[in-house]
Amino acid sequence: MRNRLLACLAALAAATSLAAPPDACTIVKIDEVNSIAGGAATKISPRKTGNPSECAFEDARRAAVLTIRIREVQYAAENELQYERENLEKIYRAKVKWIEGVGDRAFWLQANKSGMFRKNKMLVTVTFSREKNATEVDTMQVARLIENRLK
Repeated sequence: MRNRLLACLAALAAATSLAAPPDACTIVKIDEVNSIAGGAATKISPRKTGNPSECAFEDARRAAVLTIRIREVQYAAENELQYERENLEKIYRAKVKWIEGVGDRAFWLQANKSGMFRKNKMLVTVTFSREKNATEVDTMQVARLIENRLK
């Protein structure tokens, strides 16, 4: 009886805990990144697994070309996005540019050359480290690819 109760409690705890977000290393393919980055990425390196999931697409010298970070929030994803925006604006003393057509809400911050968007309860940050691709157009192109694969 006691074992059965413990098994039920464990199953309940597993069901109510947050599932890990999609793997940032598999959400886009290296070929897709290279079609935007001009073939610069040669290797995929996981930086963090679980929640958040973070991945770097690196060049031959092991320098990051693109970094993707996916985090799933349990409550109030829009509030989390606004909180991230406020922090970035304070740190970089610059205003974000809101982007239409990517996720539920998205913005581009020129100061740190990164884009962030929200889709359902996922917060995704996309940053090109390669100067040539660290533009709003290239960053949001990758963001749209990721958005199409999120549920």
